[in-house]
Amino acid sequence: MRRWAVVAALALAACGSEAAPAGVARSRDELFGERVIPRFELELDDAARAALAAHPKEWVRATFRYAGVTYADVGVRWKGNRSRQGLAGKPSWKIRFDKFVKKQRFLGVKELVLNNLVEDPTAVREALGYRLHRDLGVAAPRTGWAQLVVDGQDFGMYLDLEAIGGDLLERAYGDDEGTLYEGEFGCDLYPDDAPRFEQDGGDDQGHADLIALATLAERDPARLWAADGPLDRARVAAYLAVSAVIGDFDGYRHAHNYRLHHDRTTDRWSLLPWGLDRTFRQHLDLTDSGGRLATACFADAGCRAAYAAAVARAADRLEALVADRTLERWFVMVDAAGRADPRRPADAAEVKQARAALRRFVRERPAEVRAQLPCLGATPPASCPTAPPVACDAVAIGEVGFELCAPALTWPEAEAACVARGRHLARVDDEAQAVALAAAAKARGNDRYWIGLSDRGAEGAWAWADGQPATFTRFGKGQPDDFACGEDCVGLRPKDGKWGDAHCMQRRPFVCR
Repeated sequence: MRRWAVVAALALAACGSEAAPAGVARSRDELFGERVIPRFELELDDAARAALAAHPKEWVRATFRYAGVTYADVGVRWKGNRSRQGLAGKPSWKIRFDKFVKKQRFLGVKELVLNNLVEDPTAVREALGYRLHRDLGVAAPRTGWAQLVVDGQDFGMYLDLEAIGGDLLERAYGDDEGTLYEGEFGCDLYPDDAPRFEQDGGDDQGHADLIALATLAERDPARLWAADGPLDRARVAAYLAVSAVIGDFDGYRHAHNYRLHHDRTTDRWSLLPWGLDRTFRQHLDLTDSGGRLATACFADAGCRAAYAAAVARAADRLEALVADRTLERWFVMVDAAGRADPRRPADAAEVKQARAALRRFVRERPAEVRAQLPCLGATPPASCPTAPPVACDAVAIGEVGFELCAPALTWPEAEAACVARGRHLARVDDEAQAVALAAAAKARGNDRYWIGLSDRGAEGAWAWADGQPATFTRFGKGQPDDFACGEDCVGLRPKDGKWGDAHCMQRRPFVCR
């Protein structure tokens, strides 16, 4: 018996539970029970391999084998952006058992998600983040680990992640028919964004329910958090609290890696987490989020109180997970499988360093966030952080005066800051002016700067913030591309002086004229 299987069995015995056969999950609960590391096998034909190489996120047919049982015609595709790799490396996978065979299930599961752990040398950050969310009542995926063999080749250990879909919704809400939306990068509750969300479930037609929610957020954000408002306030406050405590800088903080769910029974909305492999690294302030629901919460006294209480619970729960040695048990459990992984993304030294950093983070973070809780009260102490004032450096280009300003703001906030100074976000008249302005920005670093160009009024109708039409532009190759949930505002890249469109709610330094 392999060492990791022995450890898992002993851990189960120590908890008084009946141990599953070594390395074999016999049910959905055991699959995501974080006690065994099962072994999955995939077989792909040449056509499927070629199709994945050409179109990584399109489904192809494969054969799945587990514990002597064969599942034919399952759907597989690759997942991820930064972490995506091909068969020569260690790709992350989505496996859909019912994609081509109606109602086919694996241990009652429709879909498996196998994350390659490229972003997580500890192999446990995601599991810890999702556990904390679930412990506070958030509808979050369950996790485990698995070993994967593809066409006879050992691809090593993966995080085995419950997909956000019917199985999870049924477990969390008692109903899998609610509407589920996935925002592309930058998508948040703005009326222009709502139609661009990808609908992953439910029978709502034309995103009508999401558009109504975004319209309310635009017109009357205080209504979002009212007792009779549209949010499941306890779940949303808990989601925001855990996100802050675990330092989820790549999540809803900038409208990324999250889902929105509309419960048809309660007529309430909640947030679901995703993509937690980069958590437990950044010590975020408790109000460091630009998400629309988060900023509406921070502006509402009742919500701030509920949020503060959720942060305190999250801190307590994180301490408990450390005290009961859950983290250490997971380290022991995955160690042997990780060391035997022929495609492991991190060497032993990197794993050791990452785990030391994680232990330090979870040891320090509860006290750190508790110290910030008074800042969420009605009368915050003077020591609490406040928004830094706008500071600008004057730059003269010919007879025209510009100002390069910080801190980073959204495009609308930047325009308001310029107007407050008797200016507008910068209009750029010609090539010489554009080159000189880019050089001035580059002298201050590589941050991209907002300028005054946008097509917020009508798609493709570019105009300057001061009302002038765009008679000169300097877009880079492939720009504008209207990517990321609609990109209507323009920034300049100091590196090459070219312009690119971006989502207007991104935060950047800016140029006034």
